[in-house]
Amino acid sequence: MRRFFANATLLAVVLLFTGYSHAGEVDNVLAQAIKDGKVVMLELGSVGCIPCEQMKPVMQKLRDTYKGKLEVLFVDVRVDRATSWRFGVTVIPTQVFLDKRGKEFHRHVGFYDFDEIAPVLYEAGLPRE
Repeated sequence: MRRFFANATLLAVVLLFTGYSHAGEVDNVLAQAIKDGKVVMLELGSVGCIPCEQMKPVMQKLRDTYKGKLEVLFVDVRVDRATSWRFGVTVIPTQVFLDKRGKEFHRHVGFYDFDEIAPVLYEAGLPRE
């Protein structure tokens, strides 16, 4: 039982620091991003999904490269089904890109490499880094 609680606590901390969120938190992040004039990338996937896990370093590189200009948020669709339905996710991982007004301008399904994402962000008005 002690091991279960230790693992659950560790998982909660990992999810907290990887941008994991629930529907209400997603709405708050989106509202703040619009207010701040940021582009948003939603990574809709699940913990343990292999291509979703492969996206973690890509998401971190995006956060680092476009700091202050791009909000990158991971949503576990197995936990936050409301956000999954809201964005029409049927396959994971799905990346949804929202412009500075919160309108979707691009969507991709599957692993998405940084070098493929950068031109999409450039077209959305973010400078090449």
